[in-house]
Amino acid sequence: MLKPIVTFFELKFHNRILAIFTAYVLAVAPLFILIFFFFNQTRILFSDLPSVRDRLAEMMMIISDWSDQKLSLKADTTASWVSENVLAASDFSIDIIKGSLQSTTTVLAHLVLIVVITYFMLLYSTAFKNFLLAQANLENRKRLEQFFKKLQYLAKRYLLGQGLVIIILGLLIGSGLWLIGVPYPFFWGFLAGFLEIIPYIGTSIGGILPVLYMFMIADNYWQPIAVVGLYIVVQQLEGNLISPNIMGTSIRINPLFVILGLFIGGILWGIPGMILALPILAMTKEIFRSFDMFKPLSYLMEDGLARKKNVFLELFDDEKYRFFNFFFQERQE
Repeated sequence: MLKPIVTFFELKFHNRILAIFTAYVLAVAPLFILIFFFFNQTRILFSDLPSVRDRLAEMMMIISDWSDQKLSLKADTTASWVSENVLAASDFSIDIIKGSLQSTTTVLAHLVLIVVITYFMLLYSTAFKNFLLAQANLENRKRLEQFFKKLQYLAKRYLLGQGLVIIILGLLIGSGLWLIGVPYPFFWGFLAGFLEIIPYIGTSIGGILPVLYMFMIADNYWQPIAVVGLYIVVQQLEGNLISPNIMGTSIRINPLFVILGLFIGGILWGIPGMILALPILAMTKEIFRSFDMFKPLSYLMEDGLARKKNVFLELFDDEKYRFFNFFFQERQE
């Protein structure tokens, strides 16, 4: 995703190393600043978390009193269960959150390693491309080079589109939270926007955090409920209007493959793998689209699969599209 930026400055400076460092200053440095801002702001927000225990105890006692009346339970038994389990769990959760926010050394070490590896990948990018081109014969070399450009365009469109979606979501959610009266509204808004990079999981976390925060600090219940309603409305706008028009159809993957990609990416690389799942799936779809044998599989990955269920029998009912033949041929040989 940094390659287009490096190419632009390399044409100006005629020096790839200088172009890479310039790209870092313009693209990577602001990312580090944003990460530091979110960590610091979160530490400030949750610095008084021990007081939340009393608030949670009050809420749970209200719920237990209601359940005692409706279900004819013994009040002493319910109160004992709440104090022993729910409140103990809250203490455990608070400790986890504090530990996660304070232990940033590993995260920073990983970020530095990523920067170093990315530097060498950008420095040797032309050599990598030429190596791959040399593996193709002259007839397919031009087609392969066009294919590389298409993947690079897809990565650039994803990066720019995702950045625009983050800004729109941050402003929409932040403005809504400000009207509701939530403290630090645009922090929560842009946090939800950045978490949207992880499909489904990120957006859910981005909505749950401010709701829980308002349940902890608000003196009423309409504000947390209003926050829930706001996130539901924005989620619908993002899924049906914002992302489809900004990101384009080439990056739209059906939910089943997205969930599988998140699962596999999480196992392989943790949270970074979940972040990279969607762009990798989009590029994989384009790779499949370039080969007749795997073209049906690319359509299988597309969004709106339920509406396109007949496309396989209508367009791909031919021997050249049956990729199982590849395995059968290998066995016969």
